[in-house]
Amino acid sequence: MARKRASEKKSKSPIIPRSTIYYTIIGLIIIVVIILLAIFVINMQENSNIDSGQTDKWLFAMDTAEEAVGSKTEYSTGYIPTLVIIGPSGNIAYKNYGVHSKEDLLEYIESIEEGTADNLGAAPDFTLETINDETFTLSDCKGKTVVLDLMAVRCPPCKTQMPELQALNQEKSDSIVILSIDVDGAYGHESERDVISTFSKYVKR
Repeated sequence: MARKRASEKKSKSPIIPRSTIYYTIIGLIIIVVIILLAIFVINMQENSNIDSGQTDKWLFAMDTAEEAVGSKTEYSTGYIPTLVIIGPSGNIAYKNYGVHSKEDLLEYIESIEEGTADNLGAAPDFTLETINDETFTLSDCKGKTVVLDLMAVRCPPCKTQMPELQALNQEKSDSIVILSIDVDGAYGHESERDVISTFSKYVKR
């Protein structure tokens, strides 16, 4: 009997004090709360970046029949995409159609900064309502280099151009302004909804 009781005592599991369980649970709750707070703070920072326009997005606008920027000879080449670069002085320094790489665009912008760019004449002023409900007036951008991207949703090369503009914006957003203008908007062929659904990754809203 004595041996049996002794073996029973040895086989019993040690009892964990309630206070230990209590503090363990409290510790786990604290860890979970800290993790949730960290996730919340990260999400808030990401939302703040979106609100402050720090996600490498830029302005988009629909061309209008009244302004018809895409039909002005100073801006249009007759093809899309067309890139027009306007220097801080308000003069057009570059205009050409086709897909441009980030490196190409940087080269033209650097020539403006160095004072060696071409002068293709004064850029006519215009005002457009942007997709994010801002008013864009070209003359308000004096002192900065402006890149106009004349494009359309229906244009595959225009879609190819977008990542290059994004890369340019990532590098030069403090000194340039990019405005993509859907020239088919002037004829009612494309809508803001078409632009947003196609280029939402790039549209500042």
